[in-house]
Amino acid sequence: MQSSLFHFFISGEEKEVFPDSQLYKLPLSGKNTGFSTDISSEHKTRDLGFTIGDYFSAAHKFLVKDYFSILRSGLEAVFNRPVQTDHIIKITVFLEKHGAFYHPLKIQVSLYESQTCSFVLNGAVSVPGLALIKTEYHLIASLNKAHSKHYLPYVFGLDFIKTDKGRIGFFLGEWFEGYKEFHAADDQDRRQIVIWESDGRCHYVSETDALEIYQQISRILTYYYDIETFEQISHWHHAAGDFIVKQEEQVLRVRLITARGYAPVTEFDAEEENKKMHILPSLLLFLLNLTLRMRLDRLNGTGKITMLGKRVITATLEGFLQALDEKSSFYDYGDLRSVFTEFFRQFSSGQLIEIMGNILESYYHDPSEITLIKENLESHCKTLHFKFNI
Repeated sequence: MQSSLFHFFISGEEKEVFPDSQLYKLPLSGKNTGFSTDISSEHKTRDLGFTIGDYFSAAHKFLVKDYFSILRSGLEAVFNRPVQTDHIIKITVFLEKHGAFYHPLKIQVSLYESQTCSFVLNGAVSVPGLALIKTEYHLIASLNKAHSKHYLPYVFGLDFIKTDKGRIGFFLGEWFEGYKEFHAADDQDRRQIVIWESDGRCHYVSETDALEIYQQISRILTYYYDIETFEQISHWHHAAGDFIVKQEEQVLRVRLITARGYAPVTEFDAEEENKKMHILPSLLLFLLNLTLRMRLDRLNGTGKITMLGKRVITATLEGFLQALDEKSSFYDYGDLRSVFTEFFRQFSSGQLIEIMGNILESYYHDPSEITLIKENLESHCKTLHFKFNI
């Protein structure tokens, strides 16, 4: 499997991983190893049969299959020209992290004339991951096709590799160069947002920058919300690292790396003759749920569930309303910001609390999240009510 073309690494490890090295034989789960992973014991159990070497070998088979056809599709999209197999002079594979569903690999490709580019190769070995990967691949592809703005990665091909330990599913996608995960963290009893560097270090961002991140996330999610069918990106969570951020010359950019679901989460009838009367109520439920989800994270991504400060509510509303302004030109419903604001002001803070309670009962299943939200629900709704009535 190892050849002069391919080189395999584990991010954070300096030495290349060869078939005769100790790292090659370690469990993919990272259990009982010196390789630092942050995954649940349940996830470790599911992945225990595969070694890092098994995973690298399967990735190699995926990349070379049919004369590198999927990889060449990605390269041709990046360079906007035909790319032949003999144009590829080096492929470096980095095992980046272990997520709830996938084990992402960074694929760094070098072509002749010193041209390089990177891709992400998402791979699934667990039962939940294998059940999701095909759906997610086609969903991302369809959302990219249906929307003009580029917040999700482009995807270039999906396949399943058979091994003697079971199937491994892979899809190749765009690598967002320079983008990092971010999470809430506690520093000297002060809640702050930290951006993770690829070498394991992290740095704190100012509150202004942190709020800008959440404002952009809100705008992105509202951008993908369909006000007529009520379809929306679902099953996202800050703790999963679904959104990533890039800081560049005082400018923050946010991208969404996954879309696990895209469907209505309301029971409103979307038939032509009835949908107009449900557009605003459905949009209200979307916003209320969005303001809750936006405040939920786990400390450092894997620790205790936490609820971010109420200033995140303001950032969420700003992003939501900005996206409504953009949508006004695509839908024939007038000034959506004004129409929705007028609709929202019909509700008292008590009514919002009641609606939020129904949302909590219907949409949330993690007991720790439910407990935390209930503790903050009244103040959350009062803040929302105040923001729309000032």
